[in-house]
Amino acid sequence: MKREKWMNGVDGFAGKLEAIDYESLPVSDYNKQYIRRLRPAFRYFLRIYALCFREGLQAIRKEPGEVTLIDYGGGCGFLSLFAKAIGFGRVVYVDHNPLSVATVTALRGKLGFGPDEILEGTSAELLSWCRARQIKPQLLISTDVIEHVYDLSLFFRELTALENLYMIFTTGSTPYNPYVRKRLETRMRSVETGKGEQPNFFTQRLHFIRSNYPSLPETEAEQWAHRTRGLIYAYIPAVVEGRRSYFPPGPYNTCDPETGNWEERILSLEAYRDLLAPYGYEVRMRKGFYNEERTNAFLSFACRCINALIRVSGKAGFCIAPFITIQCKKKGWFPRP
Repeated sequence: MKREKWMNGVDGFAGKLEAIDYESLPVSDYNKQYIRRLRPAFRYFLRIYALCFREGLQAIRKEPGEVTLIDYGGGCGFLSLFAKAIGFGRVVYVDHNPLSVATVTALRGKLGFGPDEILEGTSAELLSWCRARQIKPQLLISTDVIEHVYDLSLFFRELTALENLYMIFTTGSTPYNPYVRKRLETRMRSVETGKGEQPNFFTQRLHFIRSNYPSLPETEAEQWAHRTRGLIYAYIPAVVEGRRSYFPPGPYNTCDPETGNWEERILSLEAYRDLLAPYGYEVRMRKGFYNEERTNAFLSFACRCINALIRVSGKAGFCIAPFITIQCKKKGWFPRP
């Protein structure tokens, strides 16, 4: 499909989304608030989805109608809905949040089309579901999810068990743009020891250690609370009781110790390569782009200029790109320079 057709598809489907009365949908207030925030940027996100579709289809050398697509961590389901609107053969939506599942179900009913399958679960449930039905998806797309997955090694082990799956992840947690990185690090410091969460993640770990090890001196309990940054409650005792050395992942990355949800974890290309190498996968990154659909004419023009610079600036463009895409495929597939 040519780029012009993709852009026409974006404009046509954006019109359908903009016409929906979301306040009347039988979905949670949380999801309605999320859609309100997202609505002004519908076309921007659809362009991101179109980029992923185009690159994924080019990589697997198939037309949309021939493809079984996984929308992993699909949230409100806009990627799944768009995929069906432009003719993907089979679309499987997956999300562990029941509120999101209810939202995509309601939107499918409102539009009269949508994902062929809606699964509530994680990568483990997806793998079991595909194996039970002998379904072999060719393409998986996941937007703004990978930076929150707790155990990436397990996550990739389960996804790569789906044979010959081409995976594309988008994430705003880019390690290369210094402005974005500083903003994310500030947020991570805030949820770790500041006011970003109440109680913050450090306080939650400290409370857990105090409750389970009341004989520990206060200074030692605080030391272990610092040392266990990036661990969920289930893994903290092994470190504390074994007096084991644990090295938190980077100086800022931190997660909710109860849920394991990472707070915008930042990882390098090398880290993703190391995680996927055991499963025979290669990884490459692509540069993202800014939203040109602005109500302010000056901002719109500035974003077009910056996007043009990103496109022509080679690797240096990563330093100004607002997000990255991470593309994963079996070793030996990517053409050598």
